[in-house]
Amino acid sequence: MSTPVPRSRRRSRIPAPGAAAPRQPVDRAKIGRSSVRRRATGMTATEAAADLEDAQLQQHLDRDREDLADDERGPAEVGEWERIAQLLATTGGTYDPKADAVVQDELAAEAEREREKQLEDDKRRQEEEAEAARRAALAPDVLRHALLRTLARTSLLDSLSEDEQAAVNRLPDSDPAAALAVYALLARAHEAGASERREPRRDGRPSIGGNSQ
Repeated sequence: MSTPVPRSRRRSRIPAPGAAAPRQPVDRAKIGRSSVRRRATGMTATEAAADLEDAQLQQHLDRDREDLADDERGPAEVGEWERIAQLLATTGGTYDPKADAVVQDELAAEAEREREKQLEDDKRRQEEEAEAARRAALAPDVLRHALLRTLARTSLLDSLSEDEQAAVNRLPDSDPAAALAVYALLARAHEAGASERREPRRDGRPSIGGNSQ
């Protein structure tokens, strides 16, 4: 019979063979280190050294298990126990992740990565919304209505010939970008004319549009 594994004072790592694969890649090493830090919280150097021995023994017993051959969690746990045991042997006292410079540096780096990811997500969402708005603005019915409305404001609508009216109706379907450009030009021309009519000449008389009768 093989010698039974000594029971750890803390909950041991239990592999879960056959578990469903996660949709997103899982950092098993990170999970292992986080687990060790939680279990080590409040431990003295002596207690951490004892759990390090347990982890090393477990890693030794698992060395021939094919299902754990590529699992990074076990080695990561051993490495983290070694680091924490050495830290406590140097500093004394009990382990506190909040006072662990390595842990705090990792948390700061993760927060920065999350912030950058959030900024990228916000930028992508804004680009998608802008593209959706652009596509909506290029919808033929929207463009046709905008063109007709602007022509009416410029008093040109009633003077259009049948061919010109047909061209205005066809343009949003045949070339939405051109229709949008024509609409923008008409709107700018109308606004410029209206602004010029509002500004009096230096002699006090209207510059354009004023009747000289």
